[in-house]
Amino acid sequence: FAAMVTKRHLKEIRDLGKKKSREEMGRFLIEGVRMLEEASESDFEIQEVLFTEAFADSAPGQQVLDKLRRRTGALNTVTEQDIGAISDTVTAQGIVAVVTARSYDLELVLQPGRRSLLVGLDAVSDPGNLGSMIRTCDWFGVNGIIIGQDSVELYNPKVVRSTMGGVFHLPIVENVNLLSIVDRLKSSGYSVYVADAAGEVHAEDARFADRAFVIMGNEARGVSASLKHSADVRVAIRRYGLAESLNVGVACGVLLSILRMATTVGERKVDNP
Repeated sequence: FAAMVTKRHLKEIRDLGKKKSREEMGRFLIEGVRMLEEASESDFEIQEVLFTEAFADSAPGQQVLDKLRRRTGALNTVTEQDIGAISDTVTAQGIVAVVTARSYDLELVLQPGRRSLLVGLDAVSDPGNLGSMIRTCDWFGVNGIIIGQDSVELYNPKVVRSTMGGVFHLPIVENVNLLSIVDRLKSSGYSVYVADAAGEVHAEDARFADRAFVIMGNEARGVSASLKHSADVRVAIRRYGLAESLNVGVACGVLLSILRMATTVGERKVDNP
């Protein structure tokens, strides 16, 4: 393994816990066996890996490190204390990595295939919600995610952790003015659907086009009035009980599930049972 990591370099890595440092350095942190495995199987650049001796001696640790040796030469042993200072979780698993942030070209994401399913996220503020929606979009084979302005940052540690690897699986563009791309999407043959509790059509009754752009909204305010006005269809999830609303992450899963049962729009992969 590589030479000892200096205190100065450890501080630079710890600083990636801050949004300003992530943006300046163009890097972000991941931690834990699951996320390191997902990163090792992706085409994201893994810049360096830090791990404890105890992790390297464990069976899962040896398996992950074998994979990572094929991706980066910078594998460094550090102390439990060092990992604890870097880790964003209460109980660190003994391994973290620095990964190069990726900027996807919005133009490429917007280029439609014959069938295409894109999801827009309008001012989603909670990191756990954003991460879980990325994970859900990954599960349902969404072709791309467009994160609107005033949303939580994509590479926030809690967002990344909540994606459970989804951040590595599909193109995601952030800090986009969603209203500005609606007309372009429509001219490319997309129909625009907004999730709205007061929508005029229940999701199971909606006719989803082969090219669909589905917009989910802010946890408290929902989708903005201007985006609702620009949509082709405002879609509601049928309520059977007394709850006032659904968590936006849950609503995203319900809506995508209904959409997938209704159509094969934008199917991304079919190799899983």
